[in-house]
Amino acid sequence: MSEQIIDSKVISSHNLYLTEKVEKLLQNQISWDSISSANIITPEQASIITKGDSTPEYIDALMAVAENVTTDETLQKTLALVDEATYKNVSLLENFNEKYLNILIKLLSKDNETIQLLAGRIIASKLSNVYHVTDIDYTPVFQWVTNLLDSSNMDVVDLASQYIQSYLTAIPLRKEFYNNCDGVSKIVNVLVKKNPNSQLQYQLIFSIWLLTFEESICQVINKTHNIIPVLIDIAKSAIKEKIVRVVLQTFRNMLEKAPGANMIPMLGNKMLPFCETLLGRKWSDTEITDDLTYLKEELGKNIQKLSTFDEYSTEVFSGKLEWSPPHKSEQFWKNNAEKLNENNYELLKVLTRLFSTSTDPVILAVACNDLGQYVKYHPEGKKVVQDIGAKQHIMELMTHEDPDVRYQALCATQKIK
Repeated sequence: MSEQIIDSKVISSHNLYLTEKVEKLLQNQISWDSISSANIITPEQASIITKGDSTPEYIDALMAVAENVTTDETLQKTLALVDEATYKNVSLLENFNEKYLNILIKLLSKDNETIQLLAGRIIASKLSNVYHVTDIDYTPVFQWVTNLLDSSNMDVVDLASQYIQSYLTAIPLRKEFYNNCDGVSKIVNVLVKKNPNSQLQYQLIFSIWLLTFEESICQVINKTHNIIPVLIDIAKSAIKEKIVRVVLQTFRNMLEKAPGANMIPMLGNKMLPFCETLLGRKWSDTEITDDLTYLKEELGKNIQKLSTFDEYSTEVFSGKLEWSPPHKSEQFWKNNAEKLNENNYELLKVLTRLFSTSTDPVILAVACNDLGQYVKYHPEGKKVVQDIGAKQHIMELMTHEDPDVRYQALCATQKIK
């Protein structure tokens, strides 16, 4: 799918959870004349709202209410009317200037979920339907919407994912989103830990795909968020073709725009056999076959360049340790122990972190082995392992229920002491 043919209609941010609330709000009766009497709007604006014709003047009158009224009931009804009008007639969004967007952004901090969600949805409609992006600071919007991904209410998470899709269709905002909020980390967290349904998976990965049209993001997104193994696992078990398609298109962008940053992690995460396996299946979508063929050919050209240490480091970053050959090779550790000091002991810190994040006995046993081998072959190993907090974790694992974990922890402890 080309970035240029993204249809804003595809990114519809109307789901049942909010739609039902809006339908009820639209039935509520508000005395616009009373609001006029309070000098919030003019009598003429009250008449325009009462008449209900979806015109620019109608939007102007409603936004005057949204800016000045304080009661939640009136705000909810006002935003519901704006939402309804702009959904039916997207040309009205051209009327949304800097002032109106800032009114909506301010409402995102209201202590009322419906007001927040409606304000966020109108902003989403604006950004997904109008090519020109108003030059304001969208950071509060991005921080608000990504925080919604932490919600225990999956309907809210679903809405947030749709809003993010809409926000990121605005090409100029992608770097701002990536750099100014924790969006990708929270998207990955939902994908890994919240068991999203197929549609939610697709929406979240779609947003990652949109981000990978930026070369600068492709340079760092996997190193920072380790998305390659996450997306491979999702594609392996995906039932819907569209999920496989958007994963492959994400990988293709990453490889085309930043091969130096992504080739080795892709090879290390065994993407070549992954592509070969998927090519053996029949796909109704020809884009899937095209992308698989491209990825297979590019990865195949570079497979010989992958060093043993590249494979090892990619496995560590993936968090899926297994008893692959390097872990047990004395020659490997003799040659490479020093390399674990690179980037401020990054690999050692990742191994140590696994003690807190994993319960898999194989992963724990391999991590103990690796830290023990590092100490054995690096003259400063004992001090480094102590300083990064790994020693205490290893000693605690000497009483683990799994015998191999206990054994590897004991061996490592003997080397560390």
